[in-house]
Amino acid sequence: MKRWMVLFALVFSMMVSAEEDPHQIDRQALRNILVDMKQALNQQDFSPAKKYLDENGVITYYNAEVTVGYDQAKQYFERMLKQSNAVVSDYSLSGDVSAPAIFHGNTAIAYGTTEEKFKLAEGLEFTLNGHWSATLYKKAGDWRIINLHFSANLFDNPLLRAARKMQWIIGVIAFLAGMLCLYLLTRLLRNNPGR
Repeated sequence: MKRWMVLFALVFSMMVSAEEDPHQIDRQALRNILVDMKQALNQQDFSPAKKYLDENGVITYYNAEVTVGYDQAKQYFERMLKQSNAVVSDYSLSGDVSAPAIFHGNTAIAYGTTEEKFKLAEGLEFTLNGHWSATLYKKAGDWRIINLHFSANLFDNPLLRAARKMQWIIGVIAFLAGMLCLYLLTRLLRNNPGR
Protein backbone atom coordinates (compact mmCIF):
# COMPACT_ATOMS: atom_id res chain seq x y z
CA MET A 1 0.00 0.00 0.00
CA LYS A 2 2.82 2.34 0.83
CA ARG A 3 4.33 1.71 -2.61
CA TRP A 4 1.08 2.73 -4.30
CA MET A 5 0.94 5.92 -2.32
CA VAL A 6 4.51 6.81 -3.27
CA LEU A 7 3.78 5.96 -6.91
CA PHE A 8 0.59 8.05 -6.83
CA ALA A 9 2.44 10.99 -5.28
CA LEU A 10 5.17 10.73 -7.92
CA VAL A 11 2.67 10.62 -10.82
CA PHE A 12 0.64 13.48 -9.30
CA SER A 13 3.73 15.67 -8.90
CA MET A 14 4.73 14.95 -12.51
CA MET A 15 1.25 15.97 -13.67
CA VAL A 16 1.38 19.19 -11.66
CA SER A 17 4.83 20.12 -12.95
CA ALA A 18 3.72 19.37 -16.52
CA GLU A 19 0.86 21.83 -16.07
CA GLU A 20 3.12 24.68 -14.89
CA ASP A 21 3.21 27.61 -17.28
CA PRO A 22 6.47 27.65 -19.28
CA HIS A 23 5.90 31.37 -19.91
CA GLN A 24 5.26 32.36 -16.31
CA ILE A 25 8.30 34.69 -16.12
CA ASP A 26 7.45 36.24 -19.50
CA ARG A 27 3.83 36.79 -18.44
CA GLN A 28 5.02 38.63 -15.36
CA ALA A 29 7.32 40.79 -17.49
CA LEU A 30 4.39 41.66 -19.77
CA ARG A 31 2.22 42.52 -16.75
CA ASN A 32 5.02 44.78 -15.47
CA ILE A 33 5.05 46.63 -18.80
CA LEU A 34 1.28 47.17 -18.53
CA VAL A 35 1.59 48.47 -14.96
CA ASP A 36 4.49 50.80 -15.84
CA MET A 37 2.71 52.19 -18.88
CA LYS A 38 -0.58 52.75 -17.01
CA GLN A 39 1.26 54.59 -14.25
CA ALA A 40 3.22 56.71 -16.74
CA LEU A 41 0.15 57.67 -18.76
CA ASN A 42 -1.80 58.54 -15.62
CA GLN A 43 1.05 60.87 -14.68
CA GLN A 44 1.03 62.21 -18.26
CA ASP A 45 4.64 61.16 -18.67
CA PHE A 46 5.35 59.27 -21.89
CA SER A 47 9.11 58.85 -21.32
CA PRO A 48 8.91 55.32 -19.78
CA ALA A 49 7.59 54.09 -23.15
CA LYS A 50 11.08 54.55 -24.59
CA LYS A 51 12.33 51.38 -22.92
CA TYR A 52 9.31 49.32 -24.09
CA LEU A 53 8.47 50.61 -27.57
CA ASP A 54 10.53 49.13 -30.41
CA GLU A 55 12.30 51.66 -32.63
CA ASN A 56 9.79 50.74 -35.37
CA GLY A 57 6.88 50.02 -33.02
CA VAL A 58 3.55 51.01 -34.53
CA ILE A 59 0.74 52.52 -32.43
CA THR A 60 -2.78 53.06 -33.76
CA TYR A 61 -4.85 55.45 -31.63
CA TYR A 62 -8.59 55.95 -31.13
CA ASN A 63 -8.63 58.86 -33.59
CA ALA A 64 -7.15 56.60 -36.31
CA GLU A 65 -3.75 58.31 -36.24
CA VAL A 66 -0.71 56.06 -36.51
CA THR A 67 2.80 56.63 -35.20
CA VAL A 68 5.99 54.67 -35.80
CA GLY A 69 8.69 54.62 -33.14
CA TYR A 70 9.10 56.44 -29.87
CA ASP A 71 9.77 59.93 -31.26
CA GLN A 72 6.54 60.06 -33.29
CA ALA A 73 4.56 58.54 -30.39
CA LYS A 74 5.95 61.14 -28.00
CA GLN A 75 5.11 63.96 -30.43
CA TYR A 76 1.53 62.63 -30.66
CA PHE A 77 1.26 62.40 -26.88
CA GLU A 78 2.57 65.95 -26.41
CA ARG A 79 0.37 67.37 -29.17
CA MET A 80 -2.75 65.76 -27.70
CA LEU A 81 -2.06 66.49 -24.01
CA LYS A 82 0.71 69.01 -23.39
CA GLN A 83 0.85 71.75 -26.01
CA SER A 84 -1.06 75.02 -25.63
CA ASN A 85 -3.59 73.93 -28.27
CA ALA A 86 -3.92 70.37 -26.91
CA VAL A 87 -7.16 68.55 -27.65
CA VAL A 88 -7.22 66.78 -24.28
CA SER A 89 -6.78 68.75 -21.07
CA ASP A 90 -6.89 65.77 -18.67
CA TYR A 91 -6.65 62.03 -19.07
CA SER A 92 -6.53 58.93 -16.90
CA LEU A 93 -6.85 55.25 -17.57
CA SER A 94 -7.24 51.90 -15.97
CA GLY A 95 -6.67 48.81 -18.02
CA ASP A 96 -6.53 45.10 -17.67
CA VAL A 97 -5.61 41.98 -19.56
CA SER A 98 -8.57 39.98 -20.86
CA ALA A 99 -6.78 36.64 -21.18
CA PRO A 100 -3.29 35.21 -20.82
CA ALA A 101 -0.87 36.30 -23.53
CA ILE A 102 -0.51 34.03 -26.53
CA PHE A 103 3.09 33.05 -27.28
CA HIS A 104 4.66 32.17 -30.63
CA GLY A 105 8.33 31.65 -29.91
CA ASN A 106 9.79 35.04 -28.97
CA THR A 107 6.57 36.85 -29.92
CA ALA A 108 3.62 37.45 -27.63
CA ILE A 109 0.13 38.74 -28.35
CA ALA A 110 -1.71 40.36 -25.47
CA TYR A 111 -5.09 42.06 -25.37
CA GLY A 112 -7.44 43.59 -22.89
CA THR A 113 -9.79 46.39 -21.95
CA THR A 114 -9.42 49.97 -20.82
CA GLU A 115 -11.54 52.51 -19.05
CA GLU A 116 -10.26 55.93 -20.00
CA LYS A 117 -11.46 59.25 -18.65
CA PHE A 118 -11.05 62.19 -20.99
CA LYS A 119 -11.55 65.88 -20.41
CA LEU A 120 -11.34 67.73 -23.70
CA ALA A 121 -10.05 71.28 -23.99
CA GLU A 122 -13.58 72.41 -24.95
CA GLY A 123 -14.86 71.09 -21.60
CA LEU A 124 -16.54 67.83 -22.66
CA GLU A 125 -15.82 65.06 -20.17
CA PHE A 126 -16.48 61.40 -20.88
CA THR A 127 -15.41 57.87 -20.03
CA LEU A 128 -14.49 55.59 -22.91
CA ASN A 129 -14.54 51.83 -22.47
CA GLY A 130 -12.11 50.55 -25.05
CA HIS A 131 -10.05 47.59 -26.10
CA TRP A 132 -6.37 47.26 -26.82
CA SER A 133 -4.13 44.64 -28.38
CA ALA A 134 -0.37 44.48 -28.44
CA THR A 135 2.22 42.40 -30.22
CA LEU A 136 5.57 42.19 -28.45
CA TYR A 137 8.79 40.38 -29.16
CA LYS A 138 11.64 39.37 -26.92
CA LYS A 139 15.01 40.78 -27.92
CA ALA A 140 18.12 40.26 -25.80
CA GLY A 141 15.94 39.17 -22.88
CA ASP A 142 13.66 42.25 -22.95
CA TRP A 143 10.12 42.49 -24.29
CA ARG A 144 9.53 45.26 -26.84
CA ILE A 145 6.20 46.50 -28.21
CA ILE A 146 6.11 46.20 -32.01
CA ASN A 147 2.40 46.92 -32.43
CA LEU A 148 -0.16 48.52 -30.12
CA HIS A 149 -3.73 49.17 -31.20
CA PHE A 150 -6.55 50.96 -29.36
CA SER A 151 -10.17 50.72 -30.42
CA ALA A 152 -13.64 51.56 -29.19
CA ASN A 153 -17.15 50.76 -30.31
CA LEU A 154 -17.74 52.93 -33.35
CA PHE A 155 -21.52 52.60 -33.08
CA ASP A 156 -22.03 53.16 -29.36
CA ASN A 157 -19.69 55.45 -27.47
CA PRO A 158 -19.85 58.59 -25.31
CA LEU A 159 -19.09 60.95 -28.18
CA LEU A 160 -21.96 59.58 -30.27
CA ARG A 161 -24.30 59.78 -27.30
CA ALA A 162 -23.28 63.42 -26.73
CA ALA A 163 -23.85 64.17 -30.43
CA ARG A 164 -27.31 62.53 -30.31
CA LYS A 165 -28.19 64.54 -27.21
CA MET A 166 -27.02 67.74 -28.91
CA GLN A 167 -29.13 66.82 -31.94
CA TRP A 168 -32.22 66.65 -29.75
CA ILE A 169 -31.40 69.91 -28.03
CA ILE A 170 -30.86 71.69 -31.35
CA GLY A 171 -34.04 70.14 -32.72
CA VAL A 172 -36.11 71.33 -29.77
CA ILE A 173 -34.59 74.83 -29.95
CA ALA A 174 -35.20 74.99 -33.72
CA PHE A 175 -38.81 73.84 -33.22
CA LEU A 176 -39.41 76.44 -30.50
CA ALA A 177 -37.76 79.17 -32.61
CA GLY A 178 -39.95 78.17 -35.56
CA MET A 179 -43.07 78.29 -33.40
CA LEU A 180 -42.07 81.74 -32.09
CA CYS A 181 -41.51 83.02 -35.65
CA LEU A 182 -44.88 81.61 -36.72
CA TYR A 183 -46.57 83.24 -33.74
CA LEU A 184 -44.94 86.61 -34.42
CA LEU A 185 -45.77 86.40 -38.13
CA THR A 186 -49.46 85.63 -37.47
CA ARG A 187 -49.66 88.50 -34.96
CA LEU A 188 -48.08 90.84 -37.46
CA LEU A 189 -50.52 89.80 -40.16
CA ARG A 190 -53.53 90.16 -37.81
CA ASN A 191 -52.47 93.64 -36.73
CA ASN A 192 -52.00 94.77 -40.37
CA PRO A 193 -54.95 93.21 -42.24
CA GLY A 194 -54.65 95.54 -45.24
CA ARG A 195 -51.15 94.60 -46.16
